[in-house]
Amino acid sequence: MSSLKLYNFNPQPKGLILPRGFVVTKFSSEEDIASWVEICADGLIDPETGFERFHRDITNADGPDAYRDTYFIEKDGGKIATFTAVPNMNSTGMGNLHMVACKNGYRGLGIGKFIADYSLKILKDMGIEKVYLLTHDHRLPAIKAYLGAGYLPVNYPDDGGNDMVTRWKKIIQEIGIDEIKMLDEKGNFDRIIKV
Repeated sequence: MSSLKLYNFNPQPKGLILPRGFVVTKFSSEEDIASWVEICADGLIDPETGFERFHRDITNADGPDAYRDTYFIEKDGGKIATFTAVPNMNSTGMGNLHMVACKNGYRGLGIGKFIADYSLKILKDMGIEKVYLLTHDHRLPAIKAYLGAGYLPVNYPDDGGNDMVTRWKKIIQEIGIDEIKMLDEKGNFDRIIKV
């Protein structure tokens, strides 16, 4: 199934803060790859291919630089969440929020909302005014955090040639939103989706 695409073409970070005791750190050595894999293996990637995924999606991809773009959220010295805020993903000239993951025991604390907001601040501070991300239908808490940070769904043909309206209708119903503005692939208004 095709990924969902969301755009934020006017990043307005809200300045959200982490809960007490949590801090943001940056990727700083090759040893951090193991932490990245451990975090992402808790629901985002297959742990058996984690190191390969890191190299495919971060070090060998067009755009990301692990040392510049990859961050961790830590609690008591342990890495519990990660995200990558890429200023120019796949030579699009657009920023990208990439590979967001949080360990299961730390979900529901506002970490995802913070990441969605803080990544916009990082990219805006780099001069990026257009940001996108890809996600999947089942990641409902993450989608809710992205929408709360100002991202909007993008309507584009999926692998079967269908538009995204039906999928987004189901998603907003499941997360308790009555209606949402949808953009086309160029970032222009496409329609309002209502439940």
